[in-house]
Amino acid sequence: MKRILYFFLGLIAFLSLLCSIAVSCVTNAAMMKQGFLQFSQTEHLSVSASRYGDYAVALVNYLDGKIDLPRVPAYDGQGGVKEAFSEKENAHLADVRGIVNFLKIIRWAGGGLTLLLLLALYIKHKADPAAFFAEVARSFALSALFLLLFASALAVWGIVNFDGLFVTFHKVAFTNDLWLLNPNADLLLALMPLPFFTWYVGEILKSMLPVLGMMLLVIIAWLRNDKKQKETNEP
Repeated sequence: MKRILYFFLGLIAFLSLLCSIAVSCVTNAAMMKQGFLQFSQTEHLSVSASRYGDYAVALVNYLDGKIDLPRVPAYDGQGGVKEAFSEKENAHLADVRGIVNFLKIIRWAGGGLTLLLLLALYIKHKADPAAFFAEVARSFALSALFLLLFASALAVWGIVNFDGLFVTFHKVAFTNDLWLLNPNADLLLALMPLPFFTWYVGEILKSMLPVLGMMLLVIIAWLRNDKKQKETNEP
């Protein structure tokens, strides 16, 4: 039972780090604008590339919970603003913001819960700290191994069939079909065609490399320490 608890603490700890990076990328206006400039096709909807920065800021501010609706300058010469997207698009963005909020909860609550429980468990087992840290290292290494294997499976799926992974994610993440937009009529999808998401996921993964590398180092350190202990215990 204790090992299961430590294993899940490791999962929560690593997931909180990964979620923190994901949130910072999703709410990065500069990154989103860069993706728009590379992949968006919005001329048929009368939105020029010079306006992409305004749409990027509006989107990330909304997803970050700073505004009630994404709005952009009205470009009417009078300093007014207008809603950036249609009612259907806004409904879908509300679902997306719900996911971002969930990632924020994991980031803060998960990280805080892990630290508090580890402190409580350390106090409980302070009579034998070496055994405690050895068990934590083992469990965190197994958690890291599990997440890396899961991430590798998703990566292979994405490389082989990103369209299938993309559709499956949306079917799992959303309880409605509001995400089924038309790039010929819906600006949101014209701004974010499938190549945009392929690129954005790649950028998020690049940002996660330090954490993934740390997870790999935890696994290597545990294996080396385990091997050393076995050699020490041999007669």
